[in-house]
Amino acid sequence: MRFLFFTAYSFALVGLYSCTSHRPVAGTVRPTVTADLPFPVAEREFRAAWVPTVANISWPSKPGLPVAEQQKEAITLLDFLKVHHFNAVIFQVRPQADALYKSALEPWSYYLTGTQGKAPEPFYDPLQFWIDAAHARGLELHVWLNPYRAHHISGGPVTESSLVKTKPELVVKLKEGYWWFDPSLKATQDHGISVVMDIVKRYDIDGVHFDDYFYPYPSYNGNQDFPDSLSWVQYQKSGGRLSRGDWRRNSVNTFIQRLYAEIKKEKKYVKFGISPFGIWRPGHPASVTGFDQYDELYADARLWLNKGWVDYLSPQLYWPTSRLGQSYPVLLGWWAGENTMSRHLWPGISVGRDTSKANTTEVINQIMIDRGMQPAGSGVVHWSISSLIKNPGLANALTEGPYKKQALVPASSWLDAAAPAAPRITLTQQADTAVVQWSHTDAKDVYHWVVYYRYGNSWNYKILDPATRSLELNMQVDGHLLQRVAVSAVDRSGNESAATEAVWNKVTILSRSSWQAAPARPYKRHTPVRITVHHEGGKVLSDTSSAARRLKNIQTWCMGPDRKWTDIPYHYLIAPDGTVYEGRDPLTVGETNTEYDPTGHLLICFLGNYEQQELTPHLLDVLSRLIAQCCKQYNIAPETLSTHRNHSKMTTCPGKNIYPFFENGYVKNRVKELLKQ
Repeated sequence: MRFLFFTAYSFALVGLYSCTSHRPVAGTVRPTVTADLPFPVAEREFRAAWVPTVANISWPSKPGLPVAEQQKEAITLLDFLKVHHFNAVIFQVRPQADALYKSALEPWSYYLTGTQGKAPEPFYDPLQFWIDAAHARGLELHVWLNPYRAHHISGGPVTESSLVKTKPELVVKLKEGYWWFDPSLKATQDHGISVVMDIVKRYDIDGVHFDDYFYPYPSYNGNQDFPDSLSWVQYQKSGGRLSRGDWRRNSVNTFIQRLYAEIKKEKKYVKFGISPFGIWRPGHPASVTGFDQYDELYADARLWLNKGWVDYLSPQLYWPTSRLGQSYPVLLGWWAGENTMSRHLWPGISVGRDTSKANTTEVINQIMIDRGMQPAGSGVVHWSISSLIKNPGLANALTEGPYKKQALVPASSWLDAAAPAAPRITLTQQADTAVVQWSHTDAKDVYHWVVYYRYGNSWNYKILDPATRSLELNMQVDGHLLQRVAVSAVDRSGNESAATEAVWNKVTILSRSSWQAAPARPYKRHTPVRITVHHEGGKVLSDTSSAARRLKNIQTWCMGPDRKWTDIPYHYLIAPDGTVYEGRDPLTVGETNTEYDPTGHLLICFLGNYEQQELTPHLLDVLSRLIAQCCKQYNIAPETLSTHRNHSKMTTCPGKNIYPFFENGYVKNRVKELLKQ
């Protein structure tokens, strides 16, 4: 458990009462205390979407769109991802050896301004805009580049600024109108690495991403072989002995290996990911048929995964679960079996344009299959963001289902396994809200904050961006009081610190109006000089029961015509979830049906029957803090602390599960510690 307790109470419980039953120590009484509600762990899952810019598929909606409209469209896409609890965006910044960012190496993109080489007017840097906006929404931003495509048929005319013109010795023309870099040339590799490293060095990105385009698909060249005869002959003349296919694969492998090393040398935390075609080779596994990327694209994606030259692999598994020759779970299982270096395996899944309920069910099923097969680090990448936005049924199904809660990106321990230090936090109550604030000794090591909070018996959390340093929480939700708040820090590699719990300086007491009490009848005044603890002693009350209803029933019973009592007998009442309710005015005498006179006693009562139900560490803490608060407010000495049982021979109140903590002096000592703070 990653939880740091900074109260003396918690250290005492860790040392003395760490489980629900204890071996007695000679000469001492060991009370039993049940474990408190488990501290939660934020969900972990990679939830990303591709934002293609080639052919203006997703952004911007057309070439030459005004800058203000470009930015508005970008914000719409990023807001969608945030609202639907995604945590990453894969943004295409180099669709055809061009740039959607300020570059000295390649021209401005046609898809951005409508003219290759022309900067946006008024000027702005789209990549920087996307990074800032993504990070402000708690999203990782991975830059997506096509390593070998020099010109796309949808990319407008080849201008003088195009690399087709400025580096003609590196490119070849394909029969369908595309221009392609020759991957076998070292100069191609050098230029590609320079482009990537320029981005890595100058921009605060989280990842670098390549898709499935290595050597081009055969259809790009009229189903004829790639036109690299010149470089192939030169390789043979230099003494090369590899087959042509192995030579091509070796060229790509060398590029991938070199690039991975260069990225890690510059910024180790920047993840490198590739989304290859979903089938490595037909027959792997045996039932799989289809396109052979190994022999057609010369992409040995299995090798890259086996060698650990990627931080994540996202094979494009764009097929349904029931497709016999290309089954999603069958292929995912095969890739998972090849993940010998335990890198992240986050498959690409295709949303497509099908908005039917059946398609929505298929997508949800594929996410759940991935979770089941990869529980230690699940995640998927959605193709594409446009299809998601145009499918509100699916978008709603995601947030109502698998993406209901926010999630952290799974940690990359091979990049960095050291968690950041725990944050320092304060908690301040302001009327009906609580404000939690935090700081850190090394803010540069923090990429996200996680604020954990508990109402009643229910934990929840919020994942926040690093610039956020405070959060306002309601003191009460659905009738349950805010009980606990803690904050952890998460670094860029996904390591989460221990969580620091806020120390409540004051117990919040809900007024009589919160449980709709009937008006109190006149009653005798007094000055409290001692504190006595009871339990209400009726039926067992679970922490999910309505404490307010129980209080109303008690008041009705106490005010009946055959009773001498005039109102709630107790000054404060503690519900099983730790909520403290105001009973009667502390400056009036409480009432009891046993022989002792309660005048001068400030009565604190647990709702429920603690002969049977268990006392949690949280309830013990609430009681101790409430007593300390009353001691300070009414100038009562903690030595006066006692229980109903100490003043009456007619009762076992406050119950066998509470009384031992008074009998052995634990509560009294804890109160004294709190009063010293």
